[in-house]
Amino acid sequence: MMFLMLSFPGLSFAQNATVGNEAEASAGAAGQITGVSVSGLKRTRPQIVDQALQKFIGRDAADLDLNEVKAALLDTGILEPLLVEIVDSDAGKIIRVELREKWSIFPVPIVFFGSGSMSIGGAFFDANALGLNHKAAIAGMYRSEGWMIMGMYNTTARKGRPGWSGSVFYSRDERRDGNQKDETLRQFNVDSFNGSAAVHFRFTEILGGSLRLGYANRMLRDRDDPILPPGSGAQLLRMGPEFSARRSSWDGILLSEESASLAYNYMQGLNSPSFNSLHFRLIYQKSILPGFRTDIRSGLLYEPEVPVLFESSPGESLVNILSKSFSAQHYAGLSLGLERYLYQFSFGTLSLLASVQMVYSQGSILKNQFDYGIASSVSFYMNKLAIPAVGVGVAYNIDKDYFQFSFSMGMSL
Repeated sequence: MMFLMLSFPGLSFAQNATVGNEAEASAGAAGQITGVSVSGLKRTRPQIVDQALQKFIGRDAADLDLNEVKAALLDTGILEPLLVEIVDSDAGKIIRVELREKWSIFPVPIVFFGSGSMSIGGAFFDANALGLNHKAAIAGMYRSEGWMIMGMYNTTARKGRPGWSGSVFYSRDERRDGNQKDETLRQFNVDSFNGSAAVHFRFTEILGGSLRLGYANRMLRDRDDPILPPGSGAQLLRMGPEFSARRSSWDGILLSEESASLAYNYMQGLNSPSFNSLHFRLIYQKSILPGFRTDIRSGLLYEPEVPVLFESSPGESLVNILSKSFSAQHYAGLSLGLERYLYQFSFGTLSLLASVQMVYSQGSILKNQFDYGIASSVSFYMNKLAIPAVGVGVAYNIDKDYFQFSFSMGMSL
């Protein structure tokens, strides 16, 4: 796989920021953080760094963990801290930061190979649109079951200023629903169109929320040999809130995430039954030692009376022991894993993850199912490229004696 990376040069800058009046600065000069000095930015606007580091202003310098500062910078996804230190200034203690911007705008070849599936295509991705850490992408892909095109734009919410996102998606597929061993249970042809928009809010440093509105249309196409096809297509409007909590930490080697989200959506059927959707996700990564952490994930999806055309893939459960063709109305998945870094290069970190997984599902054909198994993956986290990880994984469903592998390249959208 080959990447072409592009960046836009500009002027480096140094910035000092202070808060409070002169008397407060003088009183806190002995030990409090009163400002930030940043150098190394080219494309990224200074306000992005200000927003990431504002929470450290007023903190006691003696108690400040510099890894916490690095985690805040790394969590932007577009910045790599080369040097973080506390120095004296006329106004008191300041955090001095030297940064390198990650390559954030590039065309990306998309290649995915997994058991029973294949995708190949391309995308133009900008992880730092307008220098504001906005995300933008357009993509086209040919898949084993058909083809798709999509476009999206996403801005980041800050305290006191909401963000927004929008996306459009169109695909033409040979829809094939299988069991845990990827054996075909249902098959038909369908065209899909999705359009969505959302407003995002940041209530505190950790807590956020959003309001979403979307439209989805599933259009059946003729096929000579369909298997258990739906009686007709379906259109619906989607609306509802989502609440989330997230924080990150860095142990000097791996950037970890602790997050939880709860989303409710009411699906108003336009020519099909309406239904409700409740979705919960949890990710808990915690360092035991530098470069060695727990990785706990859980996904729950509850969608009573969802039409066949809108049943969900097993990715909603946050486990990967089910086949990619599996679909169901409800999921409750749990993955208990440990991740250990293998080697640190100047351009990234190689790590190994092993996990035990289990998942309950309920669908229109297989009804109630419980599966358990093991999974492992090798991931490469790149320092200079604004893509979270490239990885190769294997998974074994012990209960159904089914083995699968995958290659993936992730992007933060």
